[in-house]
Amino acid sequence: MIAVRRLEEGDVPSVLRISLAELGSDYLSETDFADAMADDEQFCNVAVMDGSVVGFAICRVFGPGSEPEVLGLPDCPERDVVLSTDMIGILDSVAVDDSAKGRGAGSAMCSACVDEMTAAGCGMVCAMAWRSTTGRTNIAGILRGLGMAETVAIPGYWNRMVDSPGGHDCPECGAPCRCHGVFWYRTLP
Repeated sequence: MIAVRRLEEGDVPSVLRISLAELGSDYLSETDFADAMADDEQFCNVAVMDGSVVGFAICRVFGPGSEPEVLGLPDCPERDVVLSTDMIGILDSVAVDDSAKGRGAGSAMCSACVDEMTAAGCGMVCAMAWRSTTGRTNIAGILRGLGMAETVAIPGYWNRMVDSPGGHDCPECGAPCRCHGVFWYRTLP
């Protein structure tokens, strides 16, 4: 059985371990998780199976004026949609432990996040996923299941958005990362 709840202080070692394995050594820190627990514009849900945290989703709710900082999209039709939406919810960082992949933890966790964004009045939910050099997109199945559509792919995205001297230390291709950032979204009722 999968339970979804808010991140708690005692969960931080588990989510840091998952983040390191799934997102790279320089992507998230303990401070990022502390901010997600304390900042009114963020929240972090965790998926729990058999008493262990097996995944996390850091989410943000933001207005169009924060688009450059939060998304950093190039000039494209998708950016115009973001800029014309009053409140946007983003599945900002999502990761699931290898032991729980394919068992519904990510889907349950992200679905609960989208429900919260909808209740908060967001007009859109979005995510920026990783598309590896082999063409695999890390959370494509979860995002499709949420009714989101893949749109623009941005080469070099992670090196620009992750502040690391040699470029993002990607768990798949090392530093600098050669993956694309792929923007997914759907409008909300």
